[in-house]
Amino acid sequence: MILFGHPSGNPNSHHAALAHWEADSLEAFCVPWFPEKWELTLLKSIPGLKNEAERLSRRRFEPLAKAPKVQGKVREWGRLVRRRLGGGEGLSYEANDWLMKTMAKECGRKSVTAVHSYEDCSLWQFEAAKRLGKGCIYDMPIGYYGWWQKKEAELAKKYREWLPPEGISSSRWVRPEQKRKEMELADVVITACSFARDTIREFFDKEVKLTPYGIDLPEQMDQKPMRDGVFRLVYAGTASVRKGTPLLLEAWRKLGWKDAELVLAGSWQLAKPVEKRLPGGVKYAGQLSHGQLMNLFRESDWMILPSNFEGYGLVILEALAQGLPVLASTATGAVDLPKSEAVRPFEPENPDQLAEVLIRAKADRDKSLSQEARRVAERCSWKAYRNKVQEVVEPLV
Repeated sequence: MILFGHPSGNPNSHHAALAHWEADSLEAFCVPWFPEKWELTLLKSIPGLKNEAERLSRRRFEPLAKAPKVQGKVREWGRLVRRRLGGGEGLSYEANDWLMKTMAKECGRKSVTAVHSYEDCSLWQFEAAKRLGKGCIYDMPIGYYGWWQKKEAELAKKYREWLPPEGISSSRWVRPEQKRKEMELADVVITACSFARDTIREFFDKEVKLTPYGIDLPEQMDQKPMRDGVFRLVYAGTASVRKGTPLLLEAWRKLGWKDAELVLAGSWQLAKPVEKRLPGGVKYAGQLSHGQLMNLFRESDWMILPSNFEGYGLVILEALAQGLPVLASTATGAVDLPKSEAVRPFEPENPDQLAEVLIRAKADRDKSLSQEARRVAERCSWKAYRNKVQEVVEPLV
């Protein structure tokens, strides 16, 4: 039986847990808070907590409503209050520590044969599992941190003027040594894309299994609205060096298009002055709700994700499901998707290739790629993901 855990609950972790549940091999789903319907209703009724309630509602996943769980709800209510009072990234690491402590304890159940958990929240239960002779399944939704450390140093020099005072990212809460130990203890590593697999293999001689993510498709694709003559490209993700935003903006500036628009949707992690001097035709939309982003997808010609370091990039599938073709770097899951004109991978940090990809996409805007994009998404189901997870972990059950 598999003891499974995640510090919050997101689509890929929900479907991983469901894979074990469907195979009758789930001992328990360890998660700080799997909210009940009445809890979400209560939160929505409290003034000022509507947004928190909407965020927490994503932690509830109906197919797992009756699955056995181990939760820490009292602590989570406290974290909710502290987040409202301005708590930062440290709260996420508290959830990680709760999960490790809880799974290390629950690992002692006689029926448990293996534990399955994620980067940054697996060390203590892996150590406990090893002492008890049980298996360790390590789930990596993004590339290995050691690889990113090297790339980050290169990019920090190259884009010094683009960075905020704190640099590319804060390292206050990062635990590189824990990440290394978790990887060393793992019996099998699961990841969703070949880029992440390759970053792991650069540092470890590990068995790494690919389990590509899926998407819940809307029953039918909404009809695209009537468009003006402007070519619209949407960038969906944090505006940051890691995500490749500077290269995209530089390429856009050099192209100098007058009949094109680039919309940046997501939080801002670049220097503030950069936002004030965006190239012509670039609009910063800020953070959007899921519904707003889907509407933007339907109003656009292409989505672009020029990341330097990524995992699968579920937003790619979300765009394709809306009939929006995608331009994405090879540091995402784009290269693992079925070959299609609606998915065009390119190398990260390659300005010439990026410019070529953008020019070709603009030239092809009149091509009917919407149905082709949708067909690619239809071939990427969560059911296929769950089947693959079951296949990978079966020897450890």
